[in-house]
Amino acid sequence: MLMLAESMPSWINNMITSGSMFSWSALLILFTLIFVETAGIFIGFIPGDTILLTIGSFAGETHNFGHYLLAVLVFGTASLAGDAVNYFFGAFLLRQFSRIKWIDKHVNGATMGRLRDGFHHRRWLLFITVGRFVPFIRTLVPLLAHELGLAFQNYIRFAAFASYLWAFTIVGIGYFFGHLNLPGGGIWWILGSILVVALILLRRKGVREWIIRLFLHNED
Repeated sequence: MLMLAESMPSWINNMITSGSMFSWSALLILFTLIFVETAGIFIGFIPGDTILLTIGSFAGETHNFGHYLLAVLVFGTASLAGDAVNYFFGAFLLRQFSRIKWIDKHVNGATMGRLRDGFHHRRWLLFITVGRFVPFIRTLVPLLAHELGLAFQNYIRFAAFASYLWAFTIVGIGYFFGHLNLPGGGIWWILGSILVVALILLRRKGVREWIIRLFLHNED
């Protein structure tokens, strides 16, 4: 079984590997998954990056650039729509659920506190763009933007750039390797290795600290 597909719930795996992932019904389901991952704040079980890589690789294997562009449009729009919802309803939901200990720890912990107190306001575009690519920053982006008073019209412009860049890049990586048509399932080993290396790096405290300091005023 495909390495990347194995990391996803079986029903997503079955839909993707059935070969009908570019039907309108499948695209609607995938749009909804990415939308919910982005808008749901605490929806951590949806493997968004893996879905984009896998869809991109299938488009590459069939050498169908139109499918690549369609995937970028669908996933970028889903991400942007989710960001818009999260901006408006994130604060409300947090007030309702912050009494739950693990949620309070997630949104009011040390990382959020440092970003809230020392955020460099000239780095909103950098923060929103990098945050779209980094899981542990991604869920904090719309919450912090709302809390620190970034106007919605500015936030949504930055979020649009970040969302479509994310879709263009992640789907594009999958498309590139899928286009190579490597024998023996080589594509899945390569993409799987990329994901593993990225996860290992993000688990290192020094890497996370370096990312966070990108968005802060110089700390003494």
